[in-house]
Amino acid sequence: MTTQSIRILHPVTGALVGRCRGPTESGVCPKAGPNGVVPCAGMMIAAAEPDPGYWPVPIPRGYRHCDLPWNEMVRSCLRESEHCRQRWQSGLKRETLRLRALARSGDPRYRKMTERDLDITALWYWRLSVAAKSLHHAEKRAQDQAKVYLDLTEYRRSLAGSDVSVGPDRSSRLGPVPGGRQSSGVMPRSVRPTAAAAGR
Repeated sequence: MTTQSIRILHPVTGALVGRCRGPTESGVCPKAGPNGVVPCAGMMIAAAEPDPGYWPVPIPRGYRHCDLPWNEMVRSCLRESEHCRQRWQSGLKRETLRLRALARSGDPRYRKMTERDLDITALWYWRLSVAAKSLHHAEKRAQDQAKVYLDLTEYRRSLAGSDVSVGPDRSSRLGPVPGGRQSSGVMPRSVRPTAAAAGR
């Protein structure tokens, strides 16, 4: 089982009704009843420390699975995506500062450029670099993996006959999910590209 304490909350009042430490290493809930229904079915689960982007997670009534591992994998993927995006932005900033320094030193290639021209040129140079392309692909790969985990969870929940969403606006904010289902296409803050990154 996990070492973190997971709170089980009332779906309406948000009051604490129980605690658990997640599934066993095989993914089975150790507190499931004889019929396999987990004790948090019909409730919400949340980590001890607040993280509004990923918690709380509503659990369908009569549910027989633990979604904690899937939620953790989605969170891990989205954080990796955010880390790649931050590194991409840092690389662009370094390239921009480099060109501005060359312009100030009188480099004939850049000395007559405006700051806007320098910014555009730096973006162009950086986008074509191997490092930028690698970070862009890594960010997209992490986002795609998160979508896969969300899609699998949604499918498992659909088999349970529940119309409860995967979490607080997460599935809709990730855009189209594998399998052809469409959503709003608005990404969560952690994976939403900035104006510069959108031009990649």
